Amino acid sequence: MLLCFSFTLFGPTTNLCLLVFFFITRLRSAGFCILKAEVTKSSTMSILTTVELLRRQVEFWFLRLFRKKSKKACCSVLLLGFVLGKSVFEIMSGMEAALASGLLKTAGDKLFSLINSELSAMAGVKRDLSELRDIHGQITSRLSAVRDRTIESDPRFHWVIKLKDVAYDIDDLLQEVQLEAEKHKMERDGDDKNAIAGCFCAKPKTFAFRYKMARKIKAIKVRFAAVVKQISDINTVGSALPVDQPARSKNQIIGEISLLGNVQESKIPRRDQEKDAIISKLAECNDGENTMVISIVGLGGSGKTTLAKHICHDVKVKEHFKDGIFWVHVSREFDVPKLICKLFETVVGENSDRHPQQHIVGQISENLSNKKFLLVLDDAWHEHRDDWEQFTVHLECGAPGTRILLTTRDEKVAEAVKSRDNIFRLKFLLESESWRLFLNVSGWAEQDMSSDYIQVGKEIIKRCGGVPLAIKTLGAVLHDKKQISTWRAIRDNNLWNVGSINDRVFASLKLSYIHLADELKQCFTFCSIFPKGYRIHRDCLIGQWIAHGFINAMDGELLEDIGRDYFDSLVKVSFLQDHYESWNRNQEYMMHDLIHDLTIQILDVELVTRLPINTTGNFTNGFRYLSLTSCTEMIDKGSFNKVRALYISVCKPSFDTSVKNSCCMRSVVLDYETNTPTWLFILNFEYLGYLEVHNLSCTEVPEAISRCWNLQSLHFVSCKGFAALPESVGKLRKLRTLELHWITDLESLPQSIGDCQVLQSLQLYSCTKLREIPITLYKLGRLCALDVVRCQSLQPLPSSDITGEFKQLRTINFNDCTCFEDLPSTFFCYTLCTLNLSKTKVTMLPQWVTSIGTLECIELEDCEELVELPKGIVNLKRLVVLNIAGCSKLCCLPSGLGQLTRLRKLGLFVVGCGADDARISELENLDKISGTLEIKNLKYVMRNACDAEKACLKRKDGIRDLVLNWSLSDTEEELVSDMDHDWGVLNALEPPSQIEYLTIRGYRGPLLPQWMMRQDDSSYGEGIVPKQTMASRFLCLKGLTLAKFPNLMHMRGLAELPLLDQLELEELPNLEELWTTTTGGVEIMEEELAAQYLFPVLSSLKIVGCPKLNVSPYIPPSVKYLYLNKSNEQLLSLGPGRSSRFLPPPVMESSLSCSMHALFPHLRSLVLSEITGSSSGWELLRHLTKLEDLSIYHCSDLTQLPESMRSLTSLRYLCISLCRSLGTLPDWLGELHSLRRLERNQIG
Repeated sequence: MLLCFSFTLFGPTTNLCLLVFFFITRLRSAGFCILKAEVTKSSTMSILTTVELLRRQVEFWFLRLFRKKSKKACCSVLLLGFVLGKSVFEIMSGMEAALASGLLKTAGDKLFSLINSELSAMAGVKRDLSELRDIHGQITSRLSAVRDRTIESDPRFHWVIKLKDVAYDIDDLLQEVQLEAEKHKMERDGDDKNAIAGCFCAKPKTFAFRYKMARKIKAIKVRFAAVVKQISDINTVGSALPVDQPARSKNQIIGEISLLGNVQESKIPRRDQEKDAIISKLAECNDGENTMVISIVGLGGSGKTTLAKHICHDVKVKEHFKDGIFWVHVSREFDVPKLICKLFETVVGENSDRHPQQHIVGQISENLSNKKFLLVLDDAWHEHRDDWEQFTVHLECGAPGTRILLTTRDEKVAEAVKSRDNIFRLKFLLESESWRLFLNVSGWAEQDMSSDYIQVGKEIIKRCGGVPLAIKTLGAVLHDKKQISTWRAIRDNNLWNVGSINDRVFASLKLSYIHLADELKQCFTFCSIFPKGYRIHRDCLIGQWIAHGFINAMDGELLEDIGRDYFDSLVKVSFLQDHYESWNRNQEYMMHDLIHDLTIQILDVELVTRLPINTTGNFTNGFRYLSLTSCTEMIDKGSFNKVRALYISVCKPSFDTSVKNSCCMRSVVLDYETNTPTWLFILNFEYLGYLEVHNLSCTEVPEAISRCWNLQSLHFVSCKGFAALPESVGKLRKLRTLELHWITDLESLPQSIGDCQVLQSLQLYSCTKLREIPITLYKLGRLCALDVVRCQSLQPLPSSDITGEFKQLRTINFNDCTCFEDLPSTFFCYTLCTLNLSKTKVTMLPQWVTSIGTLECIELEDCEELVELPKGIVNLKRLVVLNIAGCSKLCCLPSGLGQLTRLRKLGLFVVGCGADDARISELENLDKISGTLEIKNLKYVMRNACDAEKACLKRKDGIRDLVLNWSLSDTEEELVSDMDHDWGVLNALEPPSQIEYLTIRGYRGPLLPQWMMRQDDSSYGEGIVPKQTMASRFLCLKGLTLAKFPNLMHMRGLAELPLLDQLELEELPNLEELWTTTTGGVEIMEEELAAQYLFPVLSSLKIVGCPKLNVSPYIPPSVKYLYLNKSNEQLLSLGPGRSSRFLPPPVMESSLSCSMHALFPHLRSLVLSEITGSSSGWELLRHLTKLEDLSIYHCSDLTQLPESMRSLTSLRYLCISLCRSLGTLPDWLGELHSLRRLERNQIG
């Protein structure tokens, strides 16, 4: 049928060729049938040889027709090229052989677009590209499983390495053709397409390009034929591992994989027990030992790092190490200066590259001095004790109780850091625990699985040896493998045939990679270019994937969005692991060492991490990825011949100035400090798509950067010296992302930035001298994200001459630009989702904001100049975040705010007094509000308190931190009716039971509300008697602050708060009594005491401006931090009638000394400020033998330090400030042998 159609379409000459081709095709089919019928090998090869000779002869005829520019002949070639391009390898239909499936998939996408592109027709390479497509198809359809077997270096598959190299060269060639097509398209500058086409065909440059491509394609065909010839035994490939890899769309990959359980939340009883034991050891109190090292030892992948993270996130650990929990990844390469720099970055929060070593060490000491902290040293390998001592000496400044938690695979390392008896060896998971972890990760439910799946699954898990990482990766990959044959193939794979548990773990990782989706494989293996322990930034990695062509647009989606889906998929299968937020670039990710080893083994010779001194031609021709971390030699120009990605860190290499242009280089990351022009060698990489430069010091960025016309992502990080980018940046017409991070001297951007018309992300972080953004910004019609953060000198955007429209802008972020005032009054952002103006000087939002129906997030936190919100903001029904916390000048909210029922984050609700202002009842429908909420101006709540009841705060379970503020001014006159009304309002504003922090300010009532009192309390007091009392519902409350209660006289009958950790009482001038036990001043037997505390775990007590306060019967002994301000000295006395404030009455008089010694056994820090009276009554200090920090401020009556201080034998830090009557310090201070630091300041 196809042949008949061709006869009617083409001329006689062409039809003659078609007949011959049809005959050849039938011959080839016959040869294939003979092969399938298992005819002898010699007869099969004879037929195939005959077919090949005929095919070549016909190709010669077609080439003559093509050169005569016969359009119909060209059509014939194109029509039948696919049929005739089949080679010997195509007939191996029953064999599994797919090499670089991800690489070839990308190349196939390029081929499809290029064959149908204008350039291929104009340059005369369409036929050549069609032949490439055939070769590409033959490789793609057969080599995936074979490549996986080459991981084991099977000698039967050595030919695959050559075939893989052919695949790389095909992709490189296609990249060059594609970019050449784009370059010529850009050069046309809008001229008539037909005219240009004819002109283009006549250019000598075009003929040279065609000749060059034809020569390269011919060379690829010759190499491919040679590889096929080496396959002497067709059955060699027949035994390859069958891979059940069904075709999947992008949505299937990401959508289904998102159903996986959160691995971090998986409950493994064995690990929970080990965690509890380690936490107990961390909190253990050892007298005389400042820093204890505790080591977690286990096999790679056993969960050491995960366990350490769980420990760091434990509530008890956070409470115990309030001064800080720090994390440093050590890695295999142990270098003390580098390790100190890492410690500086995590402790101080700054880039270490900006400071000399002496400053770094000083800052570490200053930040850690006298602090009790936890430092995690993850993934340690070094065994030499002397080297460790050089590092740990910088940690000795910490307070007693400081701990180091070290993770390592080798017990010798634990011994080198003097862990002694503090070594925890992780055990392997039991089979039942392994199976539960597998089900959790894979998303499979055992009740929904057939017996076959359960049996095979358990056999697979058994082979993982109880190692969590192996179970996680295989479980995540098997999530969407629905065919039992795939499960059995994994179970029966010969990769499991190894002896040691280490090898079996690695085998599980290999199998996880084998069954990874094709489109993710290249993205995954690319990460091998980064060294172990490297902190991966998601968007930067995605930018490199795009530059390498690993991501192809689907259905109009942005490449960056698809890349984020790919990234999330790798996180789900544990090939990438989330880390912590960094000091400079938000969320970071890392790759487990074993996973990193896997990527290196997969790439094999394609990745080079060290160049030999004498580089040979054979060496340079093999590798595609170059990663250097310890190279100081000259890098030869030939090293970049086929390199696609270059990463250089720490080392300071020099480069051959004659480095020639490379058409293969696609991404370059230079992460080392330099002030020389050696980095300019990258300008020779014309097709470079991604450039990231760190720590560069130069006076200007050269105009020649425009040579890299293909740049899609350009990043300068922590650079100085240049005040502007060159105007030639505008010539980077393909630029999608521009990031300038911590460019200290940058003052402006070039006006030509508006010519980068495909720019989608402009990121300006911590450019402190940047004053303005050019008006040409409005030409960037495709801009999706405008992030300008911590640019404190930035002036408002220009509001005149705005003619552009941001049709794709989704994010506007000016967070912490403290000089930025207001947005332009005219602005067009039809798709805006996020607007962040936090910490700016914005006074009001422009009206156009209220017309953007796509807005979901408005961040206005700490906008202290904001005076009002536009009334139309209530029309933004999709708003999820309207964060106005800290907007102190905001005096009301627009009426109708309650219609924003999707709101989850509000931060502040201001009750207004006007007719058009929001009333507190508008909170009724905002049940999704969560996090922190402050309600201000409660004085404006209606007299009958009905509005307060309608707010239904107790129904809003997401609120964790609640502030109730009456916002009273000092001049407001107080009425008796206000006292009653306030009590009614506060009673109606009962918080949700899950509240963790509660603050009440300006309350004028005489009593606490019912919901804070114990049930059936008979001692509630006089005055207003509540109709009903109830038991405390606030079992999660950790912090309670009561401030400016002018009429509150006592706190009797308060409900038990079992988790209360912080209690602050501020400006309660008439408060006379605070009960800390259920019976107040009634004596309690010692054995009953623990059960009677109202605040059994209270660790921080702050009392400010409570001159009449009597603590009854005593302050809880659990207190670790005590702050007394504007209080009478009697709070510190232990005279007659006063001892009951601080300790239970002794059973016998002789036991007084013992009881006093036990006073405040946990108190470590005491602050005394504006205490009246002399120090003669400070007898309490005599018994604080565990006190470590003492600060005395503004005690004007203090003339000498009290003798009672001589008993502070554990005191390490003493600060005396603005005590103007204090004379000379006593000599006996020298007796305090633990004292490390003494400060005295008389100037204020």
